[in-house]
Amino acid sequence: MFFLKKKKKKDLKLHLAKYKLGDYVYFRYRNELYFGYIYMTYVDDNDKVTYTIQLGGQCPSFIQNYKEEDILGIKDF
Repeated sequence: MFFLKKKKKKDLKLHLAKYKLGDYVYFRYRNELYFGYIYMTYVDDNDKVTYTIQLGGQCPSFIQNYKEEDILGIKDF
């Protein structure tokens, strides 16, 4: 029996993103300064970039739909 696999569509607009997956960024959340990793990147129909940011390591929490213009910067090691 022969099965066909669907090809996943790649989002070609991800080159618009300022930060890439795995970047260590700092940002404000609930009036506190946090550090986290870029976990996922999304581009909506209006070409606005939003991120899902991972906080913590062993028991992580995620902040979803965080706007690119609200991220303060990237942490260099």
